[in-house]
Amino acid sequence: MLIAITGIDGSGKSTQIGLLKRFLKKNHYPVFISKACGKAEKKCLNKFFQYWDSLTITFVFQGLHRQQYVEALKAIKAGNIVLADRWDETFLSFHSKFGYLSKHKDLMLEWNNLAFNKFIPDLTFFIDTPSKITHQRLVSRGKDFLDKGSKRYHEQIRRATIKALKGRPVIVIDGTQSINHIHKIIVSQVSKKLKFNMPV
Repeated sequence: MLIAITGIDGSGKSTQIGLLKRFLKKNHYPVFISKACGKAEKKCLNKFFQYWDSLTITFVFQGLHRQQYVEALKAIKAGNIVLADRWDETFLSFHSKFGYLSKHKDLMLEWNNLAFNKFIPDLTFFIDTPSKITHQRLVSRGKDFLDKGSKRYHEQIRRATIKALKGRPVIVIDGTQSINHIHKIIVSQVSKKLKFNMPV
């Protein structure tokens, strides 16, 4: 099973992935965390991105997304529940608005299909947090090259993500709620998907 938790930078998705991972492990489910660009990748790429052009960066990120798909599929076949820190909606939302691919939508979709092989999560949670809140969180924690955009930029990505997720098994969660309440919503929905009554 593939479960994606997504949202714009600073929405709280990483916190919820950590909580869900702990909860599933407590209930004896093997878990694999899937992320295209983690701390190691960011550290490596940060020194190059200030010199590379946007299309070069696009190629690199789509390669990382492909590897995310490969590793997630391998983990699923090994019997794990895979928790994805974002999936292809990240690629689709950004490139529908910005860069070379925003003017070449057919090519954008073809690249996306090449990377993810049209593999859609069984369940996606979109933590919908207002950009003014996420911006404050990003400032307080220190922005990196992936989330240094303005509030307007993050709002555009938020709206584009909602559009990219249409037609998929997605549950939109109000990100202004407490961490514990959001966790309970996620656990409830995952329990239904697993057809298993898990105590919170």
